[in-house]
Amino acid sequence: MDDFSFNAAYLVRLRDRDPSTLAHFCDFFYLPIRNRIRHKITRDRADDLTQEVFLAALGRIDAGEPQDPQKLPGYVFGICSNLIMQGWRHKPTDIPVDADLSILPDVKERADARLLRELDGRMVHRILEKLSARDRDAIHRVFFLQQDRKRAAREMKISPENLRLILCRALKRFRIEWDGLQ
Repeated sequence: MDDFSFNAAYLVRLRDRDPSTLAHFCDFFYLPIRNRIRHKITRDRADDLTQEVFLAALGRIDAGEPQDPQKLPGYVFGICSNLIMQGWRHKPTDIPVDADLSILPDVKERADARLLRELDGRMVHRILEKLSARDRDAIHRVFFLQQDRKRAAREMKISPENLRLILCRALKRFRIEWDGLQ
């Protein structure tokens, strides 16, 4: 593990989901976490648990933990140990014989997919904040509330043609911002 000094600014960048800081965080902790996990659980579950550790750590960082940024490595490894212990307590072999497994979903959303969805949601909110109030209102009504465009135009007190132009320009601005964040 590299010798790296964590500080409060690093935690702030993690909370803001700065791409380079997030990449460093994942690169820094990936192998040590995998090494802790690999002898404790099966290989197929190890990938999911590794992602769960990252999600849990980022969630706790968002909540303002740890208080001392220098203790971040110990904090992340503590989360890892706790999740490993939870995994041991909830082994799949502990399922009662008469349990109805048909109620379980066929496909469990992977932890990495949840992380990506969360990151995309944060990026969308950042971009929407940069748009004008009128552009945000038009996008919100048409795409999020799925209002009929005529109704949205009437409630915004503009013509349907004007709404079409506003949406076209707003989406173009949104795409430019999105591409800039990628």
